[in-house]
Amino acid sequence: MKATFQHLALTSRTRTAVAAAATAVFTLGAGTAGAEILFWSTQAKPIEETQAMRDQVLAPSGLDVDYQASDGGPWLTRLQAELQADKGTIGVLGGLHGDFTSQPADDLVDLSGIDLGDVAVNETFAALGQLGTEEQKYLPWMQATYVMAANRKALEYLPEGADIDALTYDQLID
Repeated sequence: MKATFQHLALTSRTRTAVAAAATAVFTLGAGTAGAEILFWSTQAKPIEETQAMRDQVLAPSGLDVDYQASDGGPWLTRLQAELQADKGTIGVLGGLHGDFTSQPADDLVDLSGIDLGDVAVNETFAALGQLGTEEQKYLPWMQATYVMAANRKALEYLPEGADIDALTYDQLID
């Protein structure tokens, strides 16, 4: 039931995200040569982001890719239905680490041999992508940036020695 990987690695960088590669290749055989590849994702859901994925990230590849963003529930339901039916149309999955941990790792192909070119992947993130196996089950492809704001009066409650520009999660909790 394992399909071959259609080289949809997103090796070009986007303006707003680090695009290392399409995360995990679904094992149902979609995306054969010359056919449209369904990229089923829980990410880039606002219409502006969805369109940017289509126009700025995927279109330059020259591949016929249908990028479809979905909420987590429908994303998982469709994935499980296609696996259960042993046929489907999803070629590539995009999601958060937790999206992949809800599915048996055996349902994803080994991506260990994918050449990412000059894109460097953080070793910790790459290890998470093995989902407890010896194979690379997904590749990190986006990185989120979080911004926090606090009233200056709250700064006096920071733990002693804490650097406001380099807080750890433990210091934030304290």
